[in-house]
Amino acid sequence: MDMIISALIDGFEDVFPLSDDTYAEELQFQEALEASLNLSTTPDQSSSSRHDLTSTPVCRICTEEKQKSDMVQLEGCPHSFCSICMAKHVEYKLQQNIAVVSCPAEDCNNVIQPTGSLRRMMPTDVIARWEEAITASMILDSQKIHCPYEDCSEMLVNDGEEGVVVKESECPSCRRLFCAQCRVRWHQGFDCEEFGKLNRKRKDKEKLRLLARKNKWKECPNCKVFVDKTEGCIHITCRCKFEFCYKCGSRWNERHWKTCQE
Repeated sequence: MDMIISALIDGFEDVFPLSDDTYAEELQFQEALEASLNLSTTPDQSSSSRHDLTSTPVCRICTEEKQKSDMVQLEGCPHSFCSICMAKHVEYKLQQNIAVVSCPAEDCNNVIQPTGSLRRMMPTDVIARWEEAITASMILDSQKIHCPYEDCSEMLVNDGEEGVVVKESECPSCRRLFCAQCRVRWHQGFDCEEFGKLNRKRKDKEKLRLLARKNKWKECPNCKVFVDKTEGCIHITCRCKFEFCYKCGSRWNERHWKTCQE
């Protein structure tokens, strides 16, 4: 701009050389010309400023233009996103069992909390699950107890004194009894040690049953012992002296030679 004014003044001096008598008049003309050129640039600058103030915000996740009222300004960092995308971002993290949620902007490690504009603009059920996940993440695994009933599974916290063993407990949600020590339904009539032995026997028996099914072993109808036939005929005499057919499992008689013969 200064170069343009200087060139114009130089041009005028070539045509009309300045004298002492006309110096004041020409100086006023120079100042008026400079002011006029400066004013001509003002509207463009003002228009640019007004455009920046009225521009429509764009969500950095869905890349769609949004109303300012739909945007959430995160606390702790300069990033903002639309409330719909932020709700989906938090839900995705909760599905992955992640309670500590960071800003979704790339290379931003700001940890966000369900407070402020996030709390006001996001769905209440998402906020509730988020707060519950944050609370659960602050509890030690050793203190967490889940109700053993499948239709409940409420998470409880064992906040008893150290060294105190809590056994018979009532779930505050379904109001049913369970053993907090064994973490199973209440074993009425058995203490924890007796139930542990009984439970191990049941597990061992189930493992044996699965192994017998896999190897196609037959169970003696009399003493319930599994028998494995490696060779010979289908007529089996168990160690309890009971005779049965290995093919159909019934008591042995002569007609098995015809009906069940291999």
